[in-house]
Amino acid sequence: MIKKELNVSFYDLINQYRLEEFIGKLKLNQDKKYTMLALALDSGFKSKTSFNRIFKAQMKMSPSEYKKTLT
Repeated sequence: MIKKELNVSFYDLINQYRLEEFIGKLKLNQDKKYTMLALALDSGFKSKTSFNRIFKAQMKMSPSEYKKTLT
């Protein structure tokens, strides 16, 4: 049903929510209390590799490049 209605797979939908959660946490982490990996894992990603792959595929830039756009 998700694929039919939203034209996205279940896993892609979940990863979109995880990315939104990560980005929100990254924006709140201005004091740099947590590493980006810690924020990614806390957002539901299982590994650094999968986080980086999914982030780059969705955002068209690396997490580090994205972080630089926030400052």
